[in-house]
Amino acid sequence: MKTRTLTRTAASICGILTLTVGCLFAASAAEKGKGKAAAAPAEAPKPAIELGAPFADNAILQRQMPVPVWGWDKPGSQVTVEFAGQKKTAVAGADGKWMVKLDAMEASADPREMTVTDAEGKKVTLKNILVGEVWHASGQSNMEWFAGKSMCAGLAQELAKAKEEVPIRELRTDTVSALYPQRRVTSEAGWKTSRAAGDFSALALAFASELHKELKVPVGILLTSHSNTRIEAFTERKAIEAHPLLKV
Repeated sequence: MKTRTLTRTAASICGILTLTVGCLFAASAAEKGKGKAAAAPAEAPKPAIELGAPFADNAILQRQMPVPVWGWDKPGSQVTVEFAGQKKTAVAGADGKWMVKLDAMEASADPREMTVTDAEGKKVTLKNILVGEVWHASGQSNMEWFAGKSMCAGLAQELAKAKEEVPIRELRTDTVSALYPQRRVTSEAGWKTSRAAGDFSALALAFASELHKELKVPVGILLTSHSNTRIEAFTERKAIEAHPLLKV
């Protein structure tokens, strides 16, 4: 029943939502000093332990099922993740990747911290972590369009100006074009809270808002969209090659 209800909700939203294109303009750096080249922007400091893109401040973790947490460290390093009273340890493989799985948790809108440490004493602390529903939103430019530039602008303003923060958040991954599946994903902006709802995907925000009203739990959206792409680009090559009806 829950699945059918959510499907009808999403279909209804898709049917009535009309969006306009929001344009982003990159700001150019001003040249400092006559005759001098503009200084290169300073690189952001790298974390002590590299984590997968979904694991950052303000993240939302999936409820009621084991939660994988992964990252990279020196091969052979022992890495420990602590969250919500749990403590899980893994060893980085030859490629440096490690992964632990947290036990299933119930939804919680109470902000908590997650700590990740390794045997060398390196430590990363993630703040304001919630547990609820996590959904993947993907597609072309119609999924990328910003809520603040669409008919969802009113909803975005309502959420942004709410007296208490509404636990709806979005992680928009950086756009990358590649021939092969990418093992690492980046997100310069990181997780955005509902205070920045105008910068969310309009369609994803409408869906997340309805889901939050129905389930009364935090809702996180993982947005990985890329304009002007064909469906084949979202399908693993070996899956296409193995399909008997798609062979040339």
